[in-house]
Amino acid sequence: MRARRYETLILTSPNLGKPELSSFKAKIDGILANGQGQIVRFEDWGRRRLAYPVKKEIYGNYFLYDYQGLPALASELERNLKIDEQVFKFLTLVLEKDFDDRRYEETVAQLAKEAQKKEGEKAPAGPAPDVLKEYMADVADASDSNPDFVEDQPPEPETPNS
Repeated sequence: MRARRYETLILTSPNLGKPELSSFKAKIDGILANGQGQIVRFEDWGRRRLAYPVKKEIYGNYFLYDYQGLPALASELERNLKIDEQVFKFLTLVLEKDFDDRRYEETVAQLAKEAQKKEGEKAPAGPAPDVLKEYMADVADASDSNPDFVEDQPPEPETPNS
């Protein structure tokens, strides 16, 4: 059999603390490692509000695992998720049916490149602090030298004449 690429989204109880969440994550990582699977990407989406109550809870913790492995690995992971009382729901998708080691290396490199690009695109919101200081100094100079200077203010609303 050939390895496949899977994506599993897991919804767990919101009542789990950090130690329980980290042990749950370690348990899933162990299952993947024992089944000769390789994690392509892992995302901890954190605690989020649910669209509808599940087991009388309106919040849940989300984990997204993107991994490579044989079909038996996905079956074993799902079997463990079914018997774990902390897990509310889960969904596993097959992303690629033929996912060999070469494709794994390419995908990991591409994801790292995309993450680096996103980090580079993150710019500070608003103008740079130096530009803001210069603008405020210009406004102060203009108001000092011209007593009639008034900063832009919104126009007064017009009232209808009777």
